[in-house]
Amino acid sequence: MRPTQRAAKTGTLLLVVAGLGAAVLHQLPEPADQTIRPTAERDPDTWSMPLDGYVQPGSSEETYAVNLLVQPCLVDQGIDSPMPWATLDGLRAQSVVDETPERGNPSPALAWSRPLSADDAARRGYHAPSTDGANASGILAWGQDPERNAAYTAAAGAEVDRCYRASRRTLGTGNGAAQSASQTAKRLTYLAAEDARRTPEVRAAATRWRQCLARTATHELPDDPHGMPTTAMRQAFALEARTVAGDDEIALAEHDVACQTSSGYRAALYDAQWNRLLHVTATDAAVLRSADGDQAALADRVAATIERLAPPAPEGVD
Repeated sequence: MRPTQRAAKTGTLLLVVAGLGAAVLHQLPEPADQTIRPTAERDPDTWSMPLDGYVQPGSSEETYAVNLLVQPCLVDQGIDSPMPWATLDGLRAQSVVDETPERGNPSPALAWSRPLSADDAARRGYHAPSTDGANASGILAWGQDPERNAAYTAAAGAEVDRCYRASRRTLGTGNGAAQSASQTAKRLTYLAAEDARRTPEVRAAATRWRQCLARTATHELPDDPHGMPTTAMRQAFALEARTVAGDDEIALAEHDVACQTSSGYRAALYDAQWNRLLHVTATDAAVLRSADGDQAALADRVAATIERLAPPAPEGVD
């Protein structure tokens, strides 16, 4: 079965089913004709986007904050198992690593919808942010501790559930509408970034970026900055083996960002992505409008909870 006639202006797609002598009518995707008020001011330096205000903190820091808050209530139920240490920066980095489009996540972390920044290029080249502060191995061992799990089994399940509900309510993370809006905002922001890179203005700027970077690059370049670093570059810089970026990697990353700016690529990409998020479908608009567009307040509560209650991290771990 394949499309034989498209009626794009009427909102329908006519599919002729071979051998059946009949037509099956399918609806095209909803039009993005609903205006959404931006929740953030335009700021290319931070790559703010119209739907950022709907996005909740990442799963790693949110879960950790809930587990910190719930401890006193759990102790009352006979479960005395303090949380291991973790840092806010490490947990945020873990959320970015976990919430990737490569893993099939339709609503990846906002970091995957933004180009490399000049600050990140100077600090870590093309390396991902360090997740050492997330203490993933320590938290995994805590979750698998036999004594802790035995205490959970012995406790009254309803009371344990009540403890967690109360902690989520205190933190403000138990709102299903807000969670749905957050997922929708991340999905739309990622799709807008993907679509923006295909516009004529951005593609023309990408050609200029390539010409700029080719003057000093020692490896074959991709068609646009989104393809950086290439597989050959990753191997040359040993990105998977080295935890700290070398001077050559940082130099290329900084030149990459500089060429993005001088070529007009960043400005064209920012405008194209921003403009695509000013209008959404009626379905997505209903999800977004059911929630508070100021999730920065939740992010502040999560951060404050972690800073206040988390055990201290080992010296030198961020």
